[in-house]
Order: sequence, then C-alpha cells, then structure tokens
Amino acid sequence: MLTSNLDPMKKIIINIFVLALVALTSCTDRFQEMNDNDYTSGDMDPKYQFTFIQAKIFSNGHEGYRGNLIMAGPMSGLTSNPQYTQGQGFNRSDSFTEASWTLLFGDITKNIEDIRVRLQAKMDNEGEENTGKLAQVAIVKVINFLRITALYGDIPYSEAGKGYSEGILYPKYDTQEEIFEQMIAELLEARTNLAAGNLFSEDYYYGGNADSWERLCNSLLMKIGIYMSAGNESRGQEVFAEAYGTGKYISALSESAILEHNESDGPWGQTTNGSGVANEGRVGGQSYQFFSDKALVSMQKLQDPRIFWVASHIDNSGSSTAAFANTSEYSNFDPFAYNDQDGDEFKYVHYRGAKEGDRPDGNRGIYMVGDNVGYSAYTITEVDEFGNSYNNLGYKFSEGGQYGQLVAVSPATILNATSPTIVFGSDEAHFMIAEAAQRGWVSADKMTHFKTGVEQAIKKYPTFFGGGDYVTRFIDLYKDQSNPSYNWEDEVQNYVSTVASNLGSNGDPLEAIVYQHWLSQIGNGYNSFAIWNRTHYPSFVKQNISGEDRSISLPVMNVDPLKDQTASKVGTQNIELHTGGITNGNRPARFPYPNREFTVNPTNANDAVRNQNDNPSSDFISAKQFMSF
Repeated sequence: MLTSNLDPMKKIIINIFVLALVALTSCTDRFQEMNDNDYTSGDMDPKYQFTFIQAKIFSNGHEGYRGNLIMAGPMSGLTSNPQYTQGQGFNRSDSFTEASWTLLFGDITKNIEDIRVRLQAKMDNEGEENTGKLAQVAIVKVINFLRITALYGDIPYSEAGKGYSEGILYPKYDTQEEIFEQMIAELLEARTNLAAGNLFSEDYYYGGNADSWERLCNSLLMKIGIYMSAGNESRGQEVFAEAYGTGKYISALSESAILEHNESDGPWGQTTNGSGVANEGRVGGQSYQFFSDKALVSMQKLQDPRIFWVASHIDNSGSSTAAFANTSEYSNFDPFAYNDQDGDEFKYVHYRGAKEGDRPDGNRGIYMVGDNVGYSAYTITEVDEFGNSYNNLGYKFSEGGQYGQLVAVSPATILNATSPTIVFGSDEAHFMIAEAAQRGWVSADKMTHFKTGVEQAIKKYPTFFGGGDYVTRFIDLYKDQSNPSYNWEDEVQNYVSTVASNLGSNGDPLEAIVYQHWLSQIGNGYNSFAIWNRTHYPSFVKQNISGEDRSISLPVMNVDPLKDQTASKVGTQNIELHTGGITNGNRPARFPYPNREFTVNPTNANDAVRNQNDNPSSDFISAKQFMSF
C-alpha cells in the first residue's frame, strides 16, 4: 500500500490546505473583510471560488502569452518564437517569466487558505459535511502548483497563501521533492475523502461526479510518479504503480478533464483560453507562435495526419491573428513536403517551421541572394481590391509567397479564445503507462497503451475542438491538388500502425514513447517543457547547443527563388543561428524567480537559489530541478 513519506508535522500542515478565490469579479475587494473575520469572506458562496480556481490558471491571456507562447513552448523545442527569442535563445526576461509566478501566487494561492478556513469552519461549527468538497479543492490545488513547480523548481508550498490565516508573509521555499511528497499525501487523502459527503456540483471539469474525480486524482499521482523518474526513480515507481494498480485512471477520451472557454468577459476576461486568445493576437499583439523546424519536419516525414488540425499559415490583415483560409491562393498544396537539409537547393514547400535560435538571419533565413538573406515571412498583412493576399515581406501569396511563410499553431482549431483546455487528457495517461512499462515500473502492455495514446492524441482534436470545417477545407485542397486518394481517417490508422511497428526499431523505445507524448502537447508549452526537462527527449532537442549547431548553411541563389522559379543554387553560406544565450548554450531547465522575490522575500529566495546548484553554466536558469534529467 502506498503511504506518504511526510513526517507527522508536515502531514498536519498539508491537511490544512484548501482552495478558493473570491468571486469572478471582485476578489481583492473582500480581503479586508477576510482579515477582520478569520472564518468568512462575507456572503461569498464557495462554489464560485471553486470554479474560479479551476479556471483561472488557464484563462489569463497576459500569462499565456508570456509563460507559454514566448517562454515554455520554445524552451521545449516544440514551438518557436522567432520574434521574442528569450525562451529559445536561452536568455532572461523578468517581464516574461514572472507572469506565471504572479498568476499563481498573486491571484490564486492567497485564496487557498480562505476556502479551507470557511469550509472547515462550517464543518466544525455548523456540522456541514464538506469533506468531499475539500478533496476536490485539494486536487485542483495540485493541478495549479504542479504547473508552477515544473517551471520554477523549488517554490513556496507548505506556507503559501497563509498571510491572512497564519500571518506568514514571507513563505519558505519547499524543495521540489518535498512538494511532490506533500502533493502525494494530499492526493491520497483526497482520493479517500471523495466519497465522503457531497461534492461541488458547480464543477467545470466533471459536474461533481465522484468517479471522474477519483480517476483524475489517480492520474495526477501517476504524473507525479513519472515526474520523479530522474530525481528518485524508486519512489516514483512506488507512487506510479500504486495509482495505476487501482485501475481507476483517465483512460477514455470521454474521461478527460476538460475546461470549456467562452468570451463572455471579452479577451481580457476570466473565461477565455488564455494562451488561445494570445495566439489570436488579442492581448498584446501577434504572438509569433510557430512550429519549430525540427518538430515540424519530424511530423512531415511520417505524414502525421494531425498536421491538418494543428498547423496553419496565419493572416493579420484583419483585426486579429487568424488562420489563413483562402485555399484558392495555393498551388500544388502539400503540407507534408519538407526541407531538412541545410544548404541544399531551395525547395518549394508550403509548411516551414522556424529554426531554434536567437539570430533572425538563422531562425528565419531560407536562402541568400548575394549577401542578402531571404527570410520566411510571418503572416499575411494585406489583401488587395482583387482579393490577392500579400505577406509582411511583400510577396504575393498565390505566387512565391506561399513557399516562404512560416507555419503556426492554428488559431482556427486548437488554440484560440474559445478552444477548450485539456486539463488532463486520456492520451497523456496512456503515454505515461507505456513509459512506465518500458521502465519496468508496471506490468502493462506497453504496445497497447502506446498505440492507444497515439490514436487518442490525434482523435482528441475532432472530439473536443472546433474548426472542423477549416480542417476539411485543407484536406480537400490536398486531395484536389496533390493526393486524390487521401483519406484522413484511414491515414490516422496508418500512422498509428507505422509508429507502433517502428517502436524501438530506430533507437531507444523510451524516446519514441516520450516523443509522442511531447508531440501530443502542441500548444501546451508547460507540459511539453516538463516532458523534455525530465527526459531530454526527443534527442533532436539538444541540451547543449554548441559548435556547428550554432550556425546553419543557406543556399546562395542566383536570383530570388520566390520571384523566379528558374533560380538555381550558386553556392552555400554559413549563417549564425544561436549565440548560446547567457548559459553558454545550455538549454534552460527552469524559469528564474521573479526579481521582486529578492526584494520582498530575499532570505528564502536566495536560499532556494543556493540549494539548487547542479548547474552546467553560471546562470541559474540552467540549474537542474529535482525532476530534471
């Protein structure tokens, strides 16, 4: 039987944690009342606080733009941001990396203690049975904090949010290993208590269904176990195996924890998909969320059918960033055509990713004419009176422009203001089980779970996301212009069979499993970064960029190939791609702590930095977390 590794005093601290946020519109105004009365925040119904903290971490465009689209996604190597290169360039920007911290500790955590005090007081003083609700809250707390510790490492946990209830204004930073153990204890207790009394029926994930909450609880335990694979493998195995052994984890797509979004409060409101509204350029301008070149090519080589759902050219000729939809301007459309050979002849391919680097000549350069670098364009910026589209470099899309524009994470389908958030998907659970089986942690059918994970990772898009008409339009375009026999549903099964038959035949089977897990997180840079950070897979996302990896070779053409398709190669030229950033080329293993932490909580923040000292460079952002490989 799985038990907690916490000492009794820490157990007491943990049992006190619960979540809340003051109602959706006026949370901070009532803190004075909370201060005056330890047991109430006025007449606020806890059900509103509960749904708020379920949604808030996924519904902030300011943070989604910075924490996900600029930093975590590019740091994971799955996406690339060639305009804001701090993430993929291995550099710092406090304005970008503090946003995730501020969202949790400024807008969510301070309410955790409030809802605990209120629900517990009602139990103690009025006999109201809130044990099940406290269990729900404990699970949502783990969801919130798991994201943040995977970004920052050691963070305040056991003392976080206790400024009002216990007067702890300067919380200590728990080690990540301690945090995981506290989470395990909380989840084990929550799992037992879900059956005790009523649950919140005002519940965005499951509508108060206890069986579904138990599956989510066990899936989170499995995730924490996997997160411990590098830091304490035996303990990770113990935690994973116990939760898996219950047989009650998220397995079917219909069991996934899904958060629906809407625009009832507008783009800056409390109900939008934060990363999605940022991907549409509606909370600060275009987000430049493109696919990384290596990730995209890896998909194109296997003719990955999810490309139709996740990728698009983008169009900023209107008031926001939209997926480019005018199929009449394409010729011989083929989303699977690729160019993976630097310096070769210029290839006329429709979907290009941005290369990973902080130098524009390198991350966007695709050819040279004389001494001038020819760039991939970002977006359509103008449509003339005849309906012809032009990109930001002035190329007409229906002519050469279609072959020289970066492809983005699609705002028509998986990442827009009303796209759902998959809080925990069944595909992720199956990938974790396949990984655990490969590690020898559990006696599970690795191949079955791997195949199920891959299939669900693709089918989740038509199951949960809108934009099907857009997808159909581009599938039909591909059939009309390049491949008349193409059938998307058949190709999904062909892809699943291909990657399953290749499992382990082209290298480490663990890498193949982790690659598919990583790829399943397109648009969720938090998860894709955590996956890379704990495994260093896929291996083409390198831990250290040095030597020849810091430059690329471009073909030198006699004339501009986007204007003249008779252009020919006359030479090659090496171009700088990556400077190495502030870590001498070592990929960051974390976000740095916000600058203000060293002013308002300096003793604890500095202690946390000193305690995390396994670092291949002189800058803290490359210091390993407990969970880092």
